[in-house]
Order: sequence, then structure tokens, then C-alpha cells
Amino acid sequence: MKQNYMIKLSGFVLILSALLFACKGGGGGDINEARKKFKGLEYAAAGDIYKKVYGKTKNKDIKKEAAFYAAECYRISNNWPVAEAWYTKAVQQDPTNAEAKYRQIQALKFSEKYVESITEANKYKKIVGSDPKIDLEDCGSVNAQKWKTEKTRYLVENVVKLNTKWSDFAPMYYRKDQLMFTSDRLEVGVSGKNKYGWFNNGYSDVYNTTLKLNKKNKEIIESYSLPALVDKTNINGKWNDGTVCFDAKYTTMYFTKCNYGAKFDGKGAHCRIYESKLSGTEWSVPVALPFSTDSFDCGHPFLSKDGTVLYFSSNMPGSIAKPVTSAENPEGAELSKDIYSVSFSKRGNAWGDPVNLGPTINTEGDEGFPFLHEDGTLYFSSNGKCGMGGFDIYRATGQGKDWGDAINMKSPINSGGDDFSIIVSKDKESGFFSSNRANGSKGSDDIYRFTKTPLVFTLSGVARNSETREILKNTTISFTNSSDTVKLVLKTDGVGSYKIPLRAGTDYDLYGNKPLFYDSKIYSQTTKGLEVSTDLIQDLELMPINIKTFEVQGIFYGLDSANIRPRSAEILDSLLIIMNKYPMLKFELGSHTDCRADSLYNIRLSQRRADSCVGYLISHGVDSNRLISKGYGENELAVPACACEGPNEREQGQKCPESEHQKNRRTTVKVIDINYVAPAVKLKEKEAEPKQLLPGQRVRPGTQPRR
Repeated sequence: MKQNYMIKLSGFVLILSALLFACKGGGGGDINEARKKFKGLEYAAAGDIYKKVYGKTKNKDIKKEAAFYAAECYRISNNWPVAEAWYTKAVQQDPTNAEAKYRQIQALKFSEKYVESITEANKYKKIVGSDPKIDLEDCGSVNAQKWKTEKTRYLVENVVKLNTKWSDFAPMYYRKDQLMFTSDRLEVGVSGKNKYGWFNNGYSDVYNTTLKLNKKNKEIIESYSLPALVDKTNINGKWNDGTVCFDAKYTTMYFTKCNYGAKFDGKGAHCRIYESKLSGTEWSVPVALPFSTDSFDCGHPFLSKDGTVLYFSSNMPGSIAKPVTSAENPEGAELSKDIYSVSFSKRGNAWGDPVNLGPTINTEGDEGFPFLHEDGTLYFSSNGKCGMGGFDIYRATGQGKDWGDAINMKSPINSGGDDFSIIVSKDKESGFFSSNRANGSKGSDDIYRFTKTPLVFTLSGVARNSETREILKNTTISFTNSSDTVKLVLKTDGVGSYKIPLRAGTDYDLYGNKPLFYDSKIYSQTTKGLEVSTDLIQDLELMPINIKTFEVQGIFYGLDSANIRPRSAEILDSLLIIMNKYPMLKFELGSHTDCRADSLYNIRLSQRRADSCVGYLISHGVDSNRLISKGYGENELAVPACACEGPNEREQGQKCPESEHQKNRRTTVKVIDINYVAPAVKLKEKEAEPKQLLPGQRVRPGTQPRR
């Protein structure tokens, strides 16, 4: 991942000269030349010199220095695989070098050697003790192992036609069928053969490519045109340019230029955000935005769709301070790069003051490459959270300083390397991002395209007899959903199973019914919150209708009263539903009392109560022939321990608490016939039967025989 801020944001790792020149003697001009190159930010060249010094010096201190700073050079210049080997050498030369050990753990993680990274982290903690930096790396390696095996909808491919062996990154949508991106490909850009010493690549420029879209499906990109420089005068110059964004009409460009200075003479100290207007086919001379001064770095702009808010990354005052370490930021003076927003006032035609997005988004590490989807989701990259490698891509929702938790987009969007600068299509089903991942990369940073496999949800299961567990064929299953009012009805097949497709983001209710069975309970399933295709399972259980007794809870009476209370009426109303639904059933309603009072009295009281229940149901339309009332008194106690038998029934009854007596005062419902046919139905069926003919009697067409 590029260290130049305009390009990426690993930060300018500037080691103080006191540390750079701490080791004296040995190696002659070679070690001094390496130190000079390192101090001058020519890391690619410095790394090669340190490597040579390490191979020939006999001085132990110089050897320690050469191994560590060779590793640092390769890390900063984005060559992590080589850096890993040199950090290992540095640790071997100096086991007390905690910084080298920390970087070795990072390098192993970059190569996705997560087990080895965790092992080395544990070794480090045993020697040094708890360290937040190591804990963060350890956490990321543990998560990465899990995320790499999780099911995902994402399909990721390297956009080979756009990438080179150099660094290609930061794609951005331009109009309906174009992309602009940044590249430091050598000998093609404006700077020609001039090399940028940090990486020994060219200076970065902005390129454009046209996408050939499938006529029937615009999500399918059939090919990419040969990338071409966007502009050789105002957009691209002699130094680093790139990371562009546009307004909704694509007539205003915001982008980063580094080290240009007020006179565009290359004497600027920092990266700044510029604005350029399109007039015809020409882009205007860029103007630096007023809040982006040459006192700190600003880059990675992204403009909201309505053009009122610009998001960007900066280490301006107000950013979170980097943690103090031995080799980086030793005096606590360096600020991390945070994501900010700044609003534009159309009435005042001016930009306001930048606002830091706060600690939910920003960390002691670096954050950058914000992209705000039109649905309000913010995508960005960070190396300060518990991620899979270097920079990981995250998403969050919110506004201003109030943002929800940053969610890691996991594998395969993220990897052990640096993953950054994501852009997402309107329907969120595709997009592009950049990565220097170890597997699949063509060069340094490459542009990748992602698509999502279509979400496919199904619901399946079987219907069973709840008592025998027998599979029930031809069970009718009814479905309703939260998306519309359509009711779907189907039947289980010959083996008692069913399967239906479901919609995304929808709640479903279902129940089963079958002759001679009570309806199953209502089951619920949902596809809301599911981000991968899922086969949901829901079995249904139906209770057979047979001769049995069950209690009805909640039908209570006042003392010495058979009147139906309002709450009891509600219970009987629910019983009405069952009776109306199953007209073939005949019921006995039995009432029971506790043991107190005379047993003959209790029989009479319970009979009155049973009669009142039956009367209530008849008054609400139930055929009286389907109902029998019976008072059981205290003859069938639900809690036998509360019987009042003995020499003193009154004293015996007082031994039980009132709650136990209440359990005995209940109403039971017994199914006594499952083949009841109403008299009116019997008569109708009888009338429909063919009439018997008398011997010799003939029927003329259209006539009925006489009885």
C-alpha cells in the first residue's frame, strides 16, 4: 500500500535523525548513504543499500541497524513479503527490539500467515507483557481465520485490463460508463521517466477508461478501453495527482495534488484538495479548497450526491494523536489521519469548518478513502481497528459526529493486505476497490471488481403428527408475508415435505391444517438481516383430533356463583373458534369445584357452572346437539392432596393454600365424538340419495319416482 498520503495513508513514517544515526562506525560510506536515502524518503533505494551493508559488515550494531531499517524500507515501500524476512533477521540480531517484533507480527498477518502471527504475538506478550498494538493484531488474526471460512455473496476478480506491475488504485465512477482511477505507471504519465524515490515508481496521475456494458444487463462489463491520461495540463502535473471525485453532473472535480505549493513549483510541503471545473472538454486550473492549507495533509475527497457535504481524510489539528512508540512518533507529536466532513453553503457560496467524524469512525491509526452511498452508508478504510491485515474496508451509518459501529466487510473484500478505496453501485450489488493482497495481485496496488451472487432464500420442512411423529402427507400449509396481502397455500408431497422460495427482507407466518387434526400453531420465519443465501427449515406439528380431555384455563366464578365473568367470556370465545372450525367434533364441558363445602352441594354448583358455559356457547351459534354439560363437583380433583376427606373435612381443607384449591376449581373440555354430523346435514344428505324404484316402475327422463 502506497505510503504517499495522496495515494494511501499508511503515514509518513519519519524516524528521527537521532535514531537514524544512532549507530556509528563500520560499513564506511555505505551505511551513511543508506541513512541519507532513508532520511530523504527514498525508501526503495535505501532498502537495497541496507541489504548490502547487512551482508558485508562485521559490526554487530551496524548489522542490527541494517536488518531493521532494511525491513522498514521494504515495509514502507510496500514490499511486505521481503519486509517479513528482514524483520525476522532483525529479531534474530536483536531479540530486545520490540518494534521489530511488532512489525514481524504485522508482516506475517499481511501474508495471511495468521497462525504464525498469533504464535509470535503470544511470544511477544510473554516477554514484553500486554501491549494494545499487539492485542489489536492478535484480535485481527483470530477474526480473519473465522471470516475466511464464512459463507459470503461476494465474488472478487482482478480487473487485469486496468492493472500494471505498478500501483493502480482509487477507482471512481465517471458518468454512466466510465471509470477514473489513479496510477503511478512509469514512462506513461506526465512526469515521463522521472521516478518517485519513495517507491522507485513514477509519479501518480489520473487515468480514464470506458466500460463496454452488456446491452441487456448493465451490471455485466464486457470489456474496458485502454486507460488514457485524463489531462496533461491542469489535472495531471509533474508530481503526485489523483484520488478524484465529482459532483452529480460530473462538471466539477475534486482531487488531491501533493507538494505543488502556491506557485505549482513543487515546493509545497503537503497534499491538498483541489477543485477544477469542466468547460466543454477542458478542465480549469485547479484551485485549492480554503480549509486545505499547506500546514497539514488533506486527501481522498468524496462529495455527497446533493453536493452539500465533502468527506475527506486529514491529519489537521483536531485529529487523534498516534500512539507513542520507540521508532514512530516518539515524542507524541504526530497526528493520525482521520475522516472529516465539511459542508458547503450555497447561499454563502463558501465551505464551512471541517468536522471530525468522531471515535466510532476514527482511531489512533489512519482512516481514509471515504465513499458515501446515496442510501447514507459510509464506506472507508482503517488500519486502527481489529482487521484482517493492513487497511480493511468498513461501513457505517450516521451523520455529523454521530455514527453507528463500523462493520468490517470481511473476506473476500478484505484480506491480509491493504484493502481500500471502495466504490459501490446504486443497488449495492457490485463495485470496485483497491488492494495489494498477496494472492491475486498483478502488481503493487491493483483494482478489483466485486459482484454479489443473487440472494436465494428457501423455506422447507415436513409436517408431523405431534403424538406419533408420523410424517403427514397432503397437509395443507398456508403462508402470509409482510410484503403484500397475498396468501400462498400448498400441500406437502408424498413424503410429507414442502419447499418454497422466499423474498429477501420479508417476514413470513405459516401454519398447517389437515382433516382429523387440529391446526398447527403459527410459525414465524424471516429473511430480514440475512446477507447470504440461506435454506431455512421449519417443521410443523399437528395434534390429532381424538377422544381426549383438556383443561381450559381461566374460566373462573364468583363464590357460590355460576355467572360468566368478562374474562371467562374471552376464554369461551377462543373455544368458539375451535368449535366453529371443527364442526365434526362433539364436546362435553365439565366443571369442577374444590373440596370445600358439602359434596352434594358441589355437584349442583358445578352443574350450574357447566350449564352456564354451554348456554353461552349455544347463544353464540353452536349447535346444542354438539354440547353436553356435566358437573363433577369435587369428584375429580386436579390436586388430590387438597382433598377434604377425614374426620374433620373443614380442618382438612384448610391445610391446602388457596392457590391449590383454585387449581381444582376448573373447567375441562372433552372431545366425545369426532364424527358428528348435524341433523340438518343428515337430512340434506338423505334427500340427495337416489330413490328406490318399485318393481316394474320406470322413470321418464326429467321426472322423479314417487315415494
